[in-house]
Amino acid sequence: MDAPFRHQCSIIPDGPSNVQTVLMGMRVSPDPWKHTFYDRVGRSIEVPRNEMNKSKPYFDDGYAKALWDFRNDSMLLGEDGQTLYVRDVDLTGANRLLDSWHAIGSLEDEYHVTGRTQVYLPWNVQLRVECAKLAKRVRHGVKFRNMAFYRIDGRVQRISPGDPLFDNPFEVFMDVDYTDELVAKAGEFLRFVTADAHSAENLGRMFATPLLEPYKHLFYVLYGGGGNGKGILLDTLHRSLPALSAAVTSKTLLGGRNGNGGFATDQEMLKLIGALWAYDEDADTITLEQATLLKKIGTGDTMVARRVQENAVSFKNKATFIIASNNPVIMSMTEALERRRVFVRMKDGRAEGEFADLLRFRDEHGIAPFLMASCRLWEARGDKPWTDVVIGSADDLTEAQQWIVDCIVANGYAVSRDNPFRETEAGHRNTAMKLGLKSKPKRINGEVVRVLVVRNEHVFSVYRDSAARDLAEAVEAEAKPVPPLPPPIEGAAVATPDDCGYPVTFGSVTDEKRSYDWAKNRTLPEGKQPPANVAAYAVVPAAGMAIIDLDVAKDPATGEVLKDAPTGWDVFNREIGEYGSPDFPKTYLVGTPTGRRNGLPSAHAYYMIPPELRGRLKNAVHEKGIPVDIRCEGKGYVVGAGSRIPDGDYLLLDLPDGQPPVMPQKMEQWLIAHNYVTNVEGQATSPVSASATRIPPLSEVMRQPIAVVSASNGRPDMTPIPAGSRNNDLHAWAYGRLLNHPENAEAIQRDLLDRGRASGLKDTELTTIWNSIRRQLGGG
Repeated sequence: MDAPFRHQCSIIPDGPSNVQTVLMGMRVSPDPWKHTFYDRVGRSIEVPRNEMNKSKPYFDDGYAKALWDFRNDSMLLGEDGQTLYVRDVDLTGANRLLDSWHAIGSLEDEYHVTGRTQVYLPWNVQLRVECAKLAKRVRHGVKFRNMAFYRIDGRVQRISPGDPLFDNPFEVFMDVDYTDELVAKAGEFLRFVTADAHSAENLGRMFATPLLEPYKHLFYVLYGGGGNGKGILLDTLHRSLPALSAAVTSKTLLGGRNGNGGFATDQEMLKLIGALWAYDEDADTITLEQATLLKKIGTGDTMVARRVQENAVSFKNKATFIIASNNPVIMSMTEALERRRVFVRMKDGRAEGEFADLLRFRDEHGIAPFLMASCRLWEARGDKPWTDVVIGSADDLTEAQQWIVDCIVANGYAVSRDNPFRETEAGHRNTAMKLGLKSKPKRINGEVVRVLVVRNEHVFSVYRDSAARDLAEAVEAEAKPVPPLPPPIEGAAVATPDDCGYPVTFGSVTDEKRSYDWAKNRTLPEGKQPPANVAAYAVVPAAGMAIIDLDVAKDPATGEVLKDAPTGWDVFNREIGEYGSPDFPKTYLVGTPTGRRNGLPSAHAYYMIPPELRGRLKNAVHEKGIPVDIRCEGKGYVVGAGSRIPDGDYLLLDLPDGQPPVMPQKMEQWLIAHNYVTNVEGQATSPVSASATRIPPLSEVMRQPIAVVSASNGRPDMTPIPAGSRNNDLHAWAYGRLLNHPENAEAIQRDLLDRGRASGLKDTELTTIWNSIRRQLGGG
């Protein structure tokens, strides 16, 4: 039955006509197929038509449906006196009215009133006026069967049955009992998925934020890569409260340079209407210019949304915005914004099986325990989330940002104009905000220049600590002994690669290691035997195969072997894994005479190329100065095992265990990271020349020492350096020399002064470079 008729509609200026006629004239139809609309509980409702034209309604049937909800106590006003709420219905098909209510942005959006001739905005005022006459209000809080949480006298308090407030409808109602046991278990899972205790509390606050925060202002950033459970929790929220949670795309919603903006943003805004939580489970980078709209969404400002070919809808956002991302979230460090954002650092890298208990708990209880825990946190901890949680990772630094970090770690400041990796003005502002920096004037060598310094050490500490860890790891790796090459395999006959199943062809080789027939032999059947009765032969890897030449380091100017620098064998064992491990598996391994003559390890390692790298592996030589060469897929050759040339013998050192091994994932990732692969994610890898014009990161310097000598007489290269890269080139040149020969510090400093003066730099600038190098190497 309808609620008792106690409604007498008011007449408002410019209000809709015939409101009372339709309100009192609507009725439940005895014929379920003869109706104007179905109401919330599935009844057929007939709406009276215009007396002058029986086929024409007085106004759009969407407004009539809103009146029917009002007449049946399914529409109420919120505590703010402005927001209209309508009652929720279960989505099982049972058409059961629930005790929860959701806010609406406008009658037009809620009841699907469209078209310029149908929409009449004063209807929203009319229904507010009518609902204001009712005694009940929808309370802004959370209600469970045996307890409610509500803000009274400036703090969140619990309300028990019997309290008059408890009998009111609440914005969210969970048809379960609040229990301390469920709260404790939810708390355990919150700590399990986060990296620290403060992140766990911030994450816990998130669930009840739109209902219990003192005023609309907070938004959340859940930072982390994969395997951390954030997707499980956000999906649980959506499963349990689908009408109140909305999945959005931050890039579209926030617009700006990295988004679509304009009408696309207006369309995405529609998802916020009526929602209490809006989340992006895998957000793209959020830039400084997008933070303005992010702030508006967070503070509940009036937003504009619209559908294609429909009128715009204005509404006040009530949703708490949640950004889940492993990309940078860059925003200004103003006090206003800092007190609005809540950071959560997730704990990454968990195995899928570790979430079994959380999934079982989710399937049994839904979001209710986490909402209980959230209410408890707001009650016990007060209104302020933790502000000491740091997000960000050194892994997402651009080359320009890495250069700045390295300079600040080494010198305490970075001169922006000297950055060899240019940024746009907007990009530079984003970098400063992301790293927690500020610009200030500084006198350097008698000249006042703008430099970047740390403004917020809390933010910058992530990158400072990462640089320190990189240096420590590099030092540890340098100190770790590298296993020697296996001894040569003794025997009368030397197994060739095809004997072991490697797809190769062969050619002849001269005493100077030249092969004139290797290219035409690429068309021969795989496995054709090496030329007979020759002292040396060439091996050509066929499609899907590569030969990795783990060479010795050489001076780029003279070609002389650098005996104190790591070899390719050293690099692979330290950075990928020890030979014989799953990351650097046993294979067909050939010792080369180049290293043997100098008492250094050098070898050719034969591997099959994984499918995703086929056709993309470079036929490369000492890429980025690393003593590792690649010969692959018919694009080059090496001298085969058992060959004897004047330079020395090529000795077979090892054989694979079974079939030829495929490059493991860690080896593949190393090759990608060090520019041996083209077209990574659709982009060509960065040119080699880029790394030569910058101060390299500390970890990179430790891995790739700069050549010490570049002239045949053993003297260092003292040629003047042209303007444009003098400071960077001199820094890298002297850094590498001091790194490898700290006992020659005085001579290296004199050479730096002599070469710098010849290049046109002042002694004050050269002294700054030298002091920077000493600080980087721990010399004070």
